Amino acid sequence: MSPCPPGCCCPHPGLLVLCESLDLRSLPRSVPLRTSALSVARNRLCNVDHLLRPFSSLQELSLSHNMLARFPRGLPPSLESLHLQENRITYITAGALRQLGNLTRLDLEDNRIRAIQPGALQGLNKLQVLTLKGNKLSSLPQNLPPSLTHLDLSANCISALDLPSLSALVNLQVLRINSNCLRSVPDSAFDSLPRLRSVDLTDNMWVCECDILYLYRWLLSGRLKMATDLVCTEPDHLAHRLLLNLSVMAICPRVLKPNERTRHLNLNSALERKLEMLTVEPTAQTSFENKMNVGDLSEQISKETVALFSKDVPETRVLLEHYTLETLTYEECLFLNKTQSVSPSHLKTTSSLPDEEQKCRDNVTGQHPQSNATSAEGTRSLLSTNRDAAWPTPVPQPFTQQDSAVVISLLAVLCVLVALLMLAVVLVLKQVLLRQQRVAPLDAGSGG
Repeated sequence: MSPCPPGCCCPHPGLLVLCESLDLRSLPRSVPLRTSALSVARNRLCNVDHLLRPFSSLQELSLSHNMLARFPRGLPPSLESLHLQENRITYITAGALRQLGNLTRLDLEDNRIRAIQPGALQGLNKLQVLTLKGNKLSSLPQNLPPSLTHLDLSANCISALDLPSLSALVNLQVLRINSNCLRSVPDSAFDSLPRLRSVDLTDNMWVCECDILYLYRWLLSGRLKMATDLVCTEPDHLAHRLLLNLSVMAICPRVLKPNERTRHLNLNSALERKLEMLTVEPTAQTSFENKMNVGDLSEQISKETVALFSKDVPETRVLLEHYTLETLTYEECLFLNKTQSVSPSHLKTTSSLPDEEQKCRDNVTGQHPQSNATSAEGTRSLLSTNRDAAWPTPVPQPFTQQDSAVVISLLAVLCVLVALLMLAVVLVLKQVLLRQQRVAPLDAGSGG
């Protein structure tokens, strides 16, 4: 039986040796070489390079809560569990773990790690649990071993998930990436992880806009055990609100359908000009021949809109087969507000929307009623959001000088016609009177 080092605790002499909190600056000299589990945690060790290589039976080693400035070199290849949490390690080189192919657990929590060189973890084909919590990583480590089942990256500075590194983790069951700087999750990020059963994404910097719709729908599916209280940080009008308390239209107003993948569509300049023609206020110089029928123009715009969208985006639903302002749906109206730019000075005055409809729109878009801009109201009032809503009635325009001249001319012509008619009547009456005077004397002479 091998002796236990002074001050250490040996529950199973020669197998388990605990030399913790002894203010050690170097490894104890009398540790049995056949020890399988050794803990020298909570000491003041700064360098243990190559000192542990003779321990060929060592399977579990704890060097946590020490003062190691780099990953220890020359560790025995027999190690299966290595604890290095709460040291001063700042980086991990590609060859630091080259001889540790039997590791199943590696704990690097609460160090100062800023970078892990590509391939540093690639050779750990038996590694199942990797803890990198509380470091300064800005990205997901590359070439993570596919054998991982538990990955803890919480409390770092990670701002994006690397899809190639993440998709390789086909055995991953638990993922913790809370308290980072994630703003969104790329599409299909978790679709290639068939065994994933628990994810923690809380306390990130979520931007609740269109790019987060994949995560939003993935959370709603409820397939995993996970915290769903994700809080928005942007945009400002959705800040501090829970993501799952929002509607799809509040997150991404430009979507056409909540269940279909969104894509940004832009009206071409020709179509925009025709939309402007539909809304330009007529001036005094506009001739009668230049005025177009609203229904004909809407039908013409309909054909070009369908042709444009079906050509550029075949998998996305076109606005409408018959594009008119009366049959425009609410979602399509919001879509047009996002995609076309119409100057407020070119809009004709229309009747204001009912209060209830305005509140509904404010709730959908996530904006407060008092913060609506004048130009936005003008654009929204142009395209009615109700299929059965009446056409907007324009405010009567005052008579111009040209209109007044036309009216005066018409009145003058009318007066001339009346005068001629009266003159004709007078002449007829005069002829009738003259005839009666001629006939009257003849009747008197024949009677005598």
